[in-house]
Amino acid sequence: MRRLIAATALIVPLYAHAWSFEHGAGVTLYGTENGRWYQDNMPMNEVQSRAPEFSFGITGALVTRGSWGVDWHADYTNLGRAAAQCFCTSDENYDLKRKRKIRADWPNDAFFTGAGRAQGIVLSVEPYYWTHGLRLGVEAGAYVYRAQWDEYADIKPAPVTIHTRYWSVAPVVGISVGGAVWSLSYRHYFLKRANMEYPALWNDADVIEIKRRF
Repeated sequence: MRRLIAATALIVPLYAHAWSFEHGAGVTLYGTENGRWYQDNMPMNEVQSRAPEFSFGITGALVTRGSWGVDWHADYTNLGRAAAQCFCTSDENYDLKRKRKIRADWPNDAFFTGAGRAQGIVLSVEPYYWTHGLRLGVEAGAYVYRAQWDEYADIKPAPVTIHTRYWSVAPVVGISVGGAVWSLSYRHYFLKRANMEYPALWNDADVIEIKRRF
């Protein structure tokens, strides 16, 4: 029992310093696609694809070898709100290539408006190298996230409301530059979902973020 207590007393301080907190804030640019919840050159067309982003979590070292090493990250990441609206025509009456209606007198035009976000946990590894006082890193991992999209369509004779919710896992890759405390990073999130009846507005997402460890 004494040996167990002594071993625990040694191990607990070791693990207490094996990780640290980190948080970040930045900007998300969602990749959107004309014809999905909006139509270019149609009345009242507006797309909000840029959003404030934030994250917080923990990080630690997997490998440390002088000027290089490998860190791990586990961060809650909220990519922010995307939105779109449009007085749209039916898909069969919209020319995607020319970005215009096919028939001007089409009777089934309607107002569409929607909003949503992606949020979840990034689990990643980051090899890095120190040079000239800067820490250069590359990152790869997975984004375990929940997507939501809410759409309202003022279709005649009865309006329709759509609520899309799903969990998914998306690959994430990125690069970073900084120091021991502050860093600037870029990440690409492969969020595209295929074969969904009512998909969210976005395909992928790009994020620029300032991050701090403490």
